[in-house]
Amino acid sequence: MTKYLFYAIIETKKGYLMKIRVPAAMLAVIMIIAAFPVSAHASFTGTRIKLRSPYQDCMNHRSSDSYNYNNDSHDYVTPYDADTDKISKRTGTSLTIHWYPVYGASGYEVCNKSGRIVKRISGMDVNQITVTGLKENTKYTFTVRAYKKKNGKYTYTKRSKKASGYTGYKISGKSSVSAAQMARYYRSKRSSYPSAYKSLGAATINDFTRIVYNEAKRYNIRAEVLFAQMMNETGFLNFGGDVSIYQCNFGGVGAVGNGASGLDFRSYAAAHYKAFGYSSASQAEKHAIEVGIRSQAMHLSLYAGAIRRIDNTIDPRGRYVRVGNAPYVQWLGIKDNPYTTGEKHSPSYRAQTRGWAAANNYGYTLVEKYIRPMKKA
Repeated sequence: MTKYLFYAIIETKKGYLMKIRVPAAMLAVIMIIAAFPVSAHASFTGTRIKLRSPYQDCMNHRSSDSYNYNNDSHDYVTPYDADTDKISKRTGTSLTIHWYPVYGASGYEVCNKSGRIVKRISGMDVNQITVTGLKENTKYTFTVRAYKKKNGKYTYTKRSKKASGYTGYKISGKSSVSAAQMARYYRSKRSSYPSAYKSLGAATINDFTRIVYNEAKRYNIRAEVLFAQMMNETGFLNFGGDVSIYQCNFGGVGAVGNGASGLDFRSYAAAHYKAFGYSSASQAEKHAIEVGIRSQAMHLSLYAGAIRRIDNTIDPRGRYVRVGNAPYVQWLGIKDNPYTTGEKHSPSYRAQTRGWAAANNYGYTLVEKYIRPMKKA
C-alpha cells in the first residue's frame, strides 16, 4: 500500500474544508512543475513572430480603403533607413523589417534567406530593425525570430514567415534603358500607336521614346522611371479616364479626380511657347507631346530632388511638390512614403502627406510591372 506522507487542505464546491492525503510521488511531481514552468517555456518557443505594416495608421488610410495593409506583403520590408531617420546615402541600400513584439523576449534576430543571422538587437519592445549595406535595387528575403537569454543559454520562437523587399530604385541618375528598348517594350504591350500624335510632334513610338529619353536626361532622371509612370498612367497611351489622348498629359498632371481632366498641353504649349523654346504658339502646339513630357519630367525630378529649383511655367504644379521627399520610385506612393506613414520613429512623424499618387503600392507597381520587364526588352 502506498504511504501518504503529506496532507493537503482543499475547499469543496459548497465551501467546506476537506483534508486529503497526497502521495509523496505526486508531491514531487508538483514541486518539479513549480520549479520549471514548462508551459511558459512552451508558449514562448511555440510562438511565431507576426510581421506588421508600418502603414496601418498612415495619413492616407481612410475607412473607404478596400485593402488591408497588414495583408500587404510589400509593407513588411520597406526601403528606408529607420535608424538614421533621414534621407542619406545609405537610405537606398537599407531595408527595414517590421513585426509585432513578443512578451518575454530578450531581443530579436533577423535572418537572411538561407537562415544566417544578419542583425541582432536586444530589447523586448523592439518592433523593427534596419539592415544596411545592401545593394541598390536588389531583392532580399528575411525572417525574424525572438530569443530569450537566460544563464547564457538561448531559446527561440518560431521564425516569421518569409518577407521580401527591394532596396530603393533611385529616380535620379543615368538611364539604364535606351529609347529603342522603351519602344520595343511598348510594342510588346500594344500593337498600335495613336495616330493623333502624328501632328503633335511624335509620329511613331520611336519618336516618342526618343523625346522621353532626352527629357529625362535634361532633368537628370532615369528614362525608364519616367516612361514606366507614363505607361501606367495612360494604359500604354490608351487613356480612357478623365484625361483625353489629345491633351498630351501623360502623367495626369492636374487630374486630381472627380472628373478633373488636368492640363491640356496643346493649349498650354501655345500660351507659353517662349518658355519652352519655340518661336511661335503654332510651332509649340505642334510639339505638344514634347511639352507635356518635359513638364512631367521636371515634376518627377523635383520629387526625386534631382533638381531643386522650381520653374512654375515648365511645371505649373511644381509649387505643390515637397522637393526631394521621394528619391526612390517606391516612395512615389503616398502611403509608402516614410514622410507620410505616421510611423513614430520615421520622418513622417512630422505629419505631412508626401508622394505622387494615393494608389496602393503605386511605386512598387512601377518597378515590378513596368521597369523590370522594360529592362529585359
